[in-house]
Amino acid sequence: MLKLVKYEWKKQRTSRLVILGLLAAGLIAFWGGILFRNDTVTVLSLAFLYTFAVMVLFYTGVESVLVFNRDLRTKQSYMLFMVPKSIWQILGAKFVSAILQMLFVFALFFTAGCLSLAAAIWHSGKIEAFVQFAEDLIQAFTEHQFDWMVLVEAAFILFLGWVLIIMIGFLAVILARTVLAKSRFAGLFAFILFFLINVAVEWGFRFSDLLPDVAGKGYFGWDIWNILYYIVACGGLFLVSGWLADRKLSV
Repeated sequence: MLKLVKYEWKKQRTSRLVILGLLAAGLIAFWGGILFRNDTVTVLSLAFLYTFAVMVLFYTGVESVLVFNRDLRTKQSYMLFMVPKSIWQILGAKFVSAILQMLFVFALFFTAGCLSLAAAIWHSGKIEAFVQFAEDLIQAFTEHQFDWMVLVEAAFILFLGWVLIIMIGFLAVILARTVLAKSRFAGLFAFILFFLINVAVEWGFRFSDLLPDVAGKGYFGWDIWNILYYIVACGGLFLVSGWLADRKLSV
């Protein structure tokens, strides 16, 4: 399966190079601002790094779905389905590659942003003032005292929710390319299916809120049932996608 993941990983190599170029530009601008004591450039470059950390997370996830749709539309992936691997391994490799791609680019920008921010704080000598500002900002958004677990919970919810969205996208593409395989409107059909499936999943999420609370709620209002629902939904979407791909896409 590792070879399949590597094969899928190479498909988004161009976008990774572009993202690395943007990262390098942001870092050059940041250190240029530090070197020439230009606070405006320094602050804007930091904002760029953190903003793009979130943007590239979403972009790479969407791109993985678009690449899958292009493969099915142009029949490029049918050679892949002819290799001596199960459809579950092939589809699993696509999911793993998409998730790794998102984590890779997000980690690059986020780490670069954190290191740059630490350098800026150290350079300005206003560490205590910044820590107090961060505590006040988090308290304003969560109505809780500052706790590092707030950031951990936020990252976990963002990751889990976006993985679910990507899996919905893969299922929508498989449905569109098998039900309307010969139609030029299959892309539009996949787009509509994506929203319909997403609405159905969100309705299920609302029902999970009706279950009795057994372990308390987190900083963002999620409880154990909400988390379990998203995990089960991801597993269910993968099973449906695999079953459909095995019947309609395997050779």
